[in-house]
Amino acid sequence: MMETKRNKQWRKEQGFRVFKKRMILFASYGGCHIMDDGRRVYHPHWFELAECRWARVYKTTGTPCSCIYCKGQRYERLVFKKETQRIVDEQLDV
Repeated sequence: MMETKRNKQWRKEQGFRVFKKRMILFASYGGCHIMDDGRRVYHPHWFELAECRWARVYKTTGTPCSCIYCKGQRYERLVFKKETQRIVDEQLDV
């Protein structure tokens, strides 16, 4: 029954759903975003970001890059601190 709903239209809707969630996530970061026409927008709405040229890649690909925002992984500060400390210790020992 579920297989009959998974057609081209269903995939298109799912792609838009993921794209919208990503744009909402980017908009929630706050700060300043530079639009295509050069103006700066503070705290933009998600559909203002969706109109930008750089947002096109988020419509067509699952994970356009390997950063923590695109992967959907949470930033773990404790793991990062331990890894950084390990690298510093290795550099000092040599």
